[in-house]
Amino acid sequence: MHRNKKFKSIFAFVFVFSIIISAFSGISVNANNTYTVTANLYVPGELNKQLPGVTAYMTNGNNPLGIGGYDSVAPTSPVYDNAKLTVKNDGTIILNVPILNPVFTLQSIGGCSNVSILEAKRDNEVYATTDGRASRNGRITNLELELSDKSGKYVFTDCVEFPTLLGIDWTVPLTLEVDLPDIPEPQQHSSTSSSSNDNNVSVYSEETTSEHTSETGNSGEVNYDSLNAAIQTVESAIKATTVSKDGSDVEPSKKWVTQKVMDELKSSLKTAKTVLSSSSQDEVNKETSTLTAVYANFQKSEQSGKKGVSDSTSKNAKLLKEGKYTISANIWFNKEDTGLPLNPHITNDTFPPMNPVANNAELTVAADGSVTVVIPIVIQDKVMTVRKIDGLNLKDQKTNDSGAISEITVDLGKLEVSDTVVQMQCSADIWMGDLAMSISGLDKEHTWPATFELNLSDVMTVDGEKLPKVELVMLSNDEATAAMASRTGGNNNDNEKAISDGEHKINVEAIIGITAGSIIVIALILFGLYFYLIKIKKMTMFQIQCSVKRAFNKIIGRR
Repeated sequence: MHRNKKFKSIFAFVFVFSIIISAFSGISVNANNTYTVTANLYVPGELNKQLPGVTAYMTNGNNPLGIGGYDSVAPTSPVYDNAKLTVKNDGTIILNVPILNPVFTLQSIGGCSNVSILEAKRDNEVYATTDGRASRNGRITNLELELSDKSGKYVFTDCVEFPTLLGIDWTVPLTLEVDLPDIPEPQQHSSTSSSSNDNNVSVYSEETTSEHTSETGNSGEVNYDSLNAAIQTVESAIKATTVSKDGSDVEPSKKWVTQKVMDELKSSLKTAKTVLSSSSQDEVNKETSTLTAVYANFQKSEQSGKKGVSDSTSKNAKLLKEGKYTISANIWFNKEDTGLPLNPHITNDTFPPMNPVANNAELTVAADGSVTVVIPIVIQDKVMTVRKIDGLNLKDQKTNDSGAISEITVDLGKLEVSDTVVQMQCSADIWMGDLAMSISGLDKEHTWPATFELNLSDVMTVDGEKLPKVELVMLSNDEATAAMASRTGGNNNDNEKAISDGEHKINVEAIIGITAGSIIVIALILFGLYFYLIKIKKMTMFQIQCSVKRAFNKIIGRR
């Protein structure tokens, strides 16, 4: 009997204790508090020099190929309520965010002074181009991060992305924006980012890096991430660009600038590096903007090389010998004119059509020296179709059932050449294909300037000599990566858009209202209260339940 009474007493105490917990419904009493928040990892549109103005979200699974069951569109919109935020008892903020996109894949991430990468989970899938030409084993599918501040904006300057549609690596800085609830500032441990895994996660360490009010919410401290992103971009551009007096010593597929333009960029870069030790956020922001502006002028000054390009006005120009020849003929758009990631060649039927093709055209030289050339236009419809070509003397053209040009015959007249490569300028009306539109965000119809190029290697001249052999310059994957990296830059400070209206604001009292110690004290009080009410007041359990709820509703301000 005594044992049964003891059991009933314990049961009653547990019951009463459960009542007090239920009275605090909506307020977590755990040491750690977890919330659903909005977090987006993306390439800002103003920073995306491959696809200018297009913001691409790696946290959005949508992709042009519809892989993974996602919509067959570009990931150009943010996602909501997609991440878990945990606030530990000591104030540490942990963010767990899925990286969903299976086409715009994340390979490594780092270089953020106010975030520590705790874990970057990778899968074991193979991510390859549609033709299998290039691939990567696995991608980062989930990030666990420790946020050092409540700024809600975190810039990662050391990243590698692999867009399977292009088959080359990007090194574009990424921005993470988080819609943080109203929580206390985390305790500051260390300003150096670190990683506890071996998943190819780049990390950044800089003794001088810390946080500042404008970017991190901590007064008096400075954030250098945007400046570092601009510096890295400029350094890549300098390595990828040739200095030349007139471009005559630079291959047509390469870019060149004058020594003056290069010196201006290097001078601005040198100044920017000295600011990395500045204690003023305003000075850092100003120098970031200055370097970005100088780099923009540098980009405008870049020109295509002219090496091997024939000049018909040269005293050494010669007519070609009568006959038929198989030559290489290419027509392409400059990426600076199109806003596309690489130079699209309408004579190339592979994807992406970033390189010239060889031995694709037939050149005919008549007895009087007049020349015609037949060139197939074979770019894939999903990229674009060519509707009209201006600036060339077209003798004939063929179209397919949809009205797109499939072949042209160009009348070059009596062509006199002094060099193997002949270039002319023209323009073309094109319709963007669905795939290219979804990638780039561009409209369907465009008119772009184009380069028409003939490679006359081994073609005979009238004096019986062969024109020197000139190899086509192909852009390798590494060179394409470097070229794209050199086009990435800019100040990310202006991208201050809000991700959401703050639906997940949490009352501070709801987080810190009950500590583990106070729960123990309440439990002891309840235990005494239980015996008082049961043994002395002779109250029933239902009466106790109602009384407790009324009392604690009054304590926490409920009506």
